[in-house]
Amino acid sequence: MANAAVEEDIETNTNCSPTQQAIIDVPHRLFAAWDRGDAAGVAAQFTTDGHMIPSNGAYLTSRQAIAAYYQKAFAGPLKDTRMIGEPLSVRCLSNSTAVIDGLGGMLMPGDTYTDPEQVPIGQRIIVSWTAVRINGVYYMKEFQSTLVQG
Repeated sequence: MANAAVEEDIETNTNCSPTQQAIIDVPHRLFAAWDRGDAAGVAAQFTTDGHMIPSNGAYLTSRQAIAAYYQKAFAGPLKDTRMIGEPLSVRCLSNSTAVIDGLGGMLMPGDTYTDPEQVPIGQRIIVSWTAVRINGVYYMKEFQSTLVQG
């Protein structure tokens, strides 16, 4: 997908819209990779220098670090888990940058929830991420996830 040289050339020639499917597709691409247990696919949804703070508080500061983290996680505690979620808000900060807040849930093997509100406390998360558009595609630049406590 994107490489480091391209990532410096963030687009500014088209307007950001909170309803743009391209923005909303970012988490769905991540969920699809997660559901496959594809660590490289999860990491590919981030810019090369993207940062991620998953709900356990790990601090991941590159696409490479995100891939390594999820490769271990998908072989261990996150094996056969799936993700669901939906945006709560989309705010455009510029023509090529948006902040998205969302509600999601990690589904354990056998879980059949289809709505994040149904996911039990302890598996339900609230997230915030910043997406930037590069060559017509949005990628996550920053991502932070917190377990819903009650």
